[in-house]
Order: sequence, then structure tokens, then C-alpha cells
Amino acid sequence: MDLHGAIVATERQAFERKWGRVQASEFLHQLIEDEAWSWLRPLSALIVGFDAPEKARATDEALFAEARGLLKPDVAGTPFQQRYASLLQESPEVAYAHGVAIQALKKSP
Repeated sequence: MDLHGAIVATERQAFERKWGRVQASEFLHQLIEDEAWSWLRPLSALIVGFDAPEKARATDEALFAEARGLLKPDVAGTPFQQRYASLLQESPEVAYAHGVAIQALKKSP
């Protein structure tokens, strides 16, 4: 999902401004292991769900419904929705990717 990539790229830039440049593998380790990034895991898990073999995954309808619920920015919502709301205001790349994702979801089952 391009949206996930835009979010990760934006967050990496912010991380590197604060902590200095890091190797891609170190940043990936941070994303996976550090609890400070746990807010991003619902979107990552959703992408894994879409990529899972058809026999092992939820129905397309269920995955799209989950995506629609998750991609609602809300300053009072889940940790993902809270951070997502901020990113939409801070990053033109995330805002654009959000628009593309929402348009695709409107065409989905």
C-alpha cells in the first residue's frame, strides 16, 4: 500500500531529524520492535492480511471494511487514528496517499 510507504517515509524523516541518520535495517528494527511505533501496527497487519494466501485470509469484504474503519483520522480515536490525523495535516505525501486509498476503497466490495 502506497499509504503505508508514505507514512513510514514521513516518520523516518522525522526520526532522523531528531536522532540522526540511521540505516534502513535499523529503522525497520525500530518499527518492528519499539513500542513507540505500536500505533502503526494495525495498518501493517492489515497489509499482511491483504497479502496473505487466499485460503488463509479474511474475506475481501472484511479486509476492506477493516481498512475503511482504520483509515478514519480521529484525534480521539485509536492510537493509529490519532497519529494518522496528525500526519494528514503534516505531510502532503500522506494526505495524497490517503486520498488515493479512500478512492480505491470507495470502489471496493
